[in-house]
Amino acid sequence: MIQKRRDLIHKTIEDRGDVSLDELQALLPDVSLMTIRRDLIVLEKEGRVIRVRGGAKSRKTSALLQEPAYLQRLESHDSAKAIIASKAIEFVAAGRSLYIDSGTTCLAFTEQLPDDNIFIITPSPHVALEAAKRRDIRVNLTGGQLNRNTLTLSGTNAVQYMKGINIDVAFMAASAFSLQNGFSCGDFNEAELKRLIMRKAELVIVLMDQSKLGFSMPYTFARPNQVNILITEAELPEPYIRALRRAQVGLR
Repeated sequence: MIQKRRDLIHKTIEDRGDVSLDELQALLPDVSLMTIRRDLIVLEKEGRVIRVRGGAKSRKTSALLQEPAYLQRLESHDSAKAIIASKAIEFVAAGRSLYIDSGTTCLAFTEQLPDDNIFIITPSPHVALEAAKRRDIRVNLTGGQLNRNTLTLSGTNAVQYMKGINIDVAFMAASAFSLQNGFSCGDFNEAELKRLIMRKAELVIVLMDQSKLGFSMPYTFARPNQVNILITEAELPEPYIRALRRAQVGLR
């Protein structure tokens, strides 16, 4: 009986995403509020829900609002990243000022850079270390606070520093892209920095594999009409092609 009740509570939270204590009590009118609280404590200890003030939320829903761990992303979609990187290299030329965003696709792109007279600014320590392997590439970091999940520097210091930097081409990363919410990411400070970069750059190129399609993260940093070129590993589904062409986005 107790287990069935807890399973029902868990299923309700999974189906709805988040549920208040009042809603759970309405669902279980013969069960006291104190008992429901104890059930939520047990479910949280079992790793099935996350308790919040006045109720609980689904772990699955919570995970969708966060960036996947960097090492997990590093090991996924390797072939797609390599294809995207090879397409993006054609937009690199000597004497240019490039912004290379954080993320594993941007890292794959950096690995293919030629050893040439290029100025690079990046919020990613990993991208900076990879670019620094080339003798003739000048490498700069944005500075700022490090997000341990995305391994990205952002925040007030990064924004202030970037206000004084000129950018020819910005190679941007996106954690998600939907027709409704545009290009988005999971961190407010990173979204703010991305918006600034895109306003300053002469050419904005988004590098994104198609596993990001149809999803939204909490912070939209760009709409399609703010992007010049989108590079993916294969032809996009038709609804995306139509929407991006209407926004005059070049597709590669």
